[in-house]
Amino acid sequence: MNLNRQIFRDTVETVLSSLRSHKLRAALTLTGVIIGTAVVSMVGAILTGLSQRVAEVTEKSAPNTIWFTKEDKIGPSFDRPSAEVRQRKELTYEDALAVSELPTPLGVSPQKIRGSYGPTADPPKLTYKGRDAYNPLILGVWENFPEITLVTIEKGRFFVEVERRARAHVAVIGNGIARQAFDTEDPIGKEIKIDGRLFRVVGVLADPAGQGVIGSDELELRTVYIPFDTALKLYPEIRDTAIVIRARQGRVDETSEEVTNLLRQRRGVAPGAPNNFGVNRAEQVFELVDQAIAALALIVVPIALASLLVGGLGVMNIMLVSVTERSSEIGIRRALGARKSDIILQFLIEAMTLTGIGGLAGIFIGLGLAYLIRFVISFPTAVPLWALVSGFATSIIIGVAAGLYPASRAANLDPVNAIRGL
Repeated sequence: MNLNRQIFRDTVETVLSSLRSHKLRAALTLTGVIIGTAVVSMVGAILTGLSQRVAEVTEKSAPNTIWFTKEDKIGPSFDRPSAEVRQRKELTYEDALAVSELPTPLGVSPQKIRGSYGPTADPPKLTYKGRDAYNPLILGVWENFPEITLVTIEKGRFFVEVERRARAHVAVIGNGIARQAFDTEDPIGKEIKIDGRLFRVVGVLADPAGQGVIGSDELELRTVYIPFDTALKLYPEIRDTAIVIRARQGRVDETSEEVTNLLRQRRGVAPGAPNNFGVNRAEQVFELVDQAIAALALIVVPIALASLLVGGLGVMNIMLVSVTERSSEIGIRRALGARKSDIILQFLIEAMTLTGIGGLAGIFIGLGLAYLIRFVISFPTAVPLWALVSGFATSIIIGVAAGLYPASRAANLDPVNAIRGL
């Protein structure tokens, strides 16, 4: 046991001495490992922070809220709707009126959407004095929508029933859009163009993060609310209508079932047949976004792990060079009674120490970049334990894999020839 400890201490000292003696070679060798672990740590921090942010927004802005839509899911999706979903009848304004007459819901609003939850090839155009807003999401709703999803107004007001019935061109804009289009100018009372039509800004939404990101794709920052009747007039080609409902506390299931039964009856769904419309709750919306984040992680993390693999090849190369340079040392140790397993252990520990140092450096760099992103551009980040553990563990595993062949080669050297440097 004491011998093994001595071997470990001597090995670590040898590695550190090698790093000090060959700083540039060691730095170049560990570049891939450092980059890989840095990317894993940074991406993990960004994705975890984004997921937590979505959960917080969902919890605060949509309690007891239910969305009834033509499709089964709302929000971003990587899946193309099935043929059955595409052939469904749209929900209608008349459906929303019928739902609003039910006694159970606390509030009901129809909703028309112009734009996309994610990037789209045909986004709405919102401009002010030649300045364009980034990918605005236009929502036509009733005047009671703030009470349904707890929309918070920072400046001005939400539009009222009279404006909706008059099909007035008024708009409540997201905080991010206000900064993009108006910079430091007060938007209230100013006229913007939405798809070429003039709208007067009557309100600005509060920024839920306190300091949003210009160009961010967060829905709260790029949302624009206009009266539903105005949207109905200006966008007749948008036939589908979503129905947004806020249930009373403790009666979400009852409200969902009541509205579902009404819509099934209005749409002629046979008893026992599945719904031909979607029913989504706030927590389901979070799950969908979380799935999109997980899908993104499946794309980005393997790229980072590929960098680790490249770094492992670099470590294998330097270990092979080290075996050649230290053949005399290996021969002397073998002549003094060291076993092949002792030589293998020594070089494996060297490789693991190298990649471990690179892994720790990469983790600190990745976390530093994540915090820089958080405080400089206010993008949500959080440090996940899984990213730290997986990044460091992977770097150690890469060290073992990279050191196995050089260690085996060192152990199989002939002691006499090794001492002679042959």
